[in-house]
Amino acid sequence: MKKERLFRGLLITTAALIPAYWISVFTGVFPVEEVVPGYRTWFMSFPVPDFYIAISAVLAVLHLDKRDKFAALFGTMTGSGLIFLGLYALGYGHLTGLLYQLNTEEVIEILIKIYCLTAGPFFIRQSWKLIRA
Repeated sequence: MKKERLFRGLLITTAALIPAYWISVFTGVFPVEEVVPGYRTWFMSFPVPDFYIAISAVLAVLHLDKRDKFAALFGTMTGSGLIFLGLYALGYGHLTGLLYQLNTEEVIEILIKIYCLTAGPFFIRQSWKLIRA
């Protein structure tokens, strides 16, 4: 029961933080600068995949509330999307060296990567439990 509440809470957090993050980017609160060639273009390619994750999280919560097995499908979609995002961003940060420039922006990005790579597997594990139930 405790993990189910955590599962639901983290899904809601994921669904809420993704739009908040992109609103902060598009309003200039979190400006995106060309720190390495092509960075801004690469970075700005993420809203659509991020919103896929957010929508999957919302659908997982809605189906969890109905005690519907589709919660497992959408939970898995959310988790796998987060894992892909985290690994892709980690690889890019490593290859460009940005991962090792510990300024405020990169620390925020590192925290996002950590969230993706911990919440993603947790979502898949909890979803698997729903499938088996």
